[in-house]
Amino acid sequence: MSNPHLKYLHFSNSIRMINKRYKLTEYKQVKVLEAVLTAHGEGVTLSVLDLILMKEIASQATLHSITKLLIDSKLVKTELCKEDGRRKYILPTKLGISWLNECSEMLTSAHKK
Repeated sequence: MSNPHLKYLHFSNSIRMINKRYKLTEYKQVKVLEAVLTAHGEGVTLSVLDLILMKEIASQATLHSITKLLIDSKLVKTELCKEDGRRKYILPTKLGISWLNECSEMLTSAHKK
């Protein structure tokens, strides 16, 4: 097996270990967390409704349960909209950003090897 293939396999295993530490056990959980972090990084305000309507990730019911799980895991949080109290925004927490930092560091170190 070539060196790039082994690098990828080691990287992939390392990411799975990071996800396991953060209790991210399903691919869809990672996709939702990535969506929240991407919006935050781009300065886009992401409402809970916007997230629940991302049918390219999963059904509304599944997205709702994943969002609740991520909130319970303290990877994301919600804040009420100041203009409309019925609307909630979803944001990453320090722990969610820490997950991203660990994954980014793993990518950087895998690239250097």
